[in-house]
Amino acid sequence: MIELRNVTKKYGKKIILDDLTVTFEKGKITCLLGLNGVGKSTTMKAIMKLIPINKGEILLEGELVNENNIDKIAYLADCPTHDLNWTVEENLKFANIYFDSFDMDKAERMVEFFKLPKDKRLKDLSKGNLARFTIVAGLSQNAPYVLMDEPFSGIDIFSREEFIAALKSEFMIDNQTIIITTHEIDEIEGIADDIILIEEGKMLQKFSKSEAELEGLTVVEKMRKIYRGA
Repeated sequence: MIELRNVTKKYGKKIILDDLTVTFEKGKITCLLGLNGVGKSTTMKAIMKLIPINKGEILLEGELVNENNIDKIAYLADCPTHDLNWTVEENLKFANIYFDSFDMDKAERMVEFFKLPKDKRLKDLSKGNLARFTIVAGLSQNAPYVLMDEPFSGIDIFSREEFIAALKSEFMIDNQTIIITTHEIDEIEGIADDIILIEEGKMLQKFSKSEAELEGLTVVEKMRKIYRGA
């Protein structure tokens, strides 16, 4: 479980996260949703300690996130973080050396699943294939927690369908916790267990897919109901 308790993040006088308290349950796929600029990516970066927070605390399994436990989290950023001049295969071999828990066999199976060209440099890949590579590299770490920042951004519908298929396949490890930020709400229907809505740096509401179904609503319909104040 990952918990944010009363987290505030400011850039100058602008408040990005405003006393945010939220829990991401273990073993679930949680989608963090909201319009652009409401604090979704900032939340991810704060969890990964890529940016300092002004107030509050962030806990992983009851302990403050620190250099000793942060390797339990894999972070798939919304921009390339691997060496663009290296090939797919070279980047994966480096990851296999760098991450103790990296599963090279899984990585190779995912490369086949996504039909990625192993001998191409990352900078020569299409945007869709670069997104596929990021998913391969992230899930192959076998981390108990995976943060995915805008994984659907700029990729076509077929790439999105492959991404969703990967999250429903044997590529996931048991009891893995996935946190996805996105504003592509139509894509989350088939994968989300929990949905957290963020507005102006605060949690607007959290609900589960099963709660929406009990109301006879889809996830998207439930969101619209919340935003309309019905």
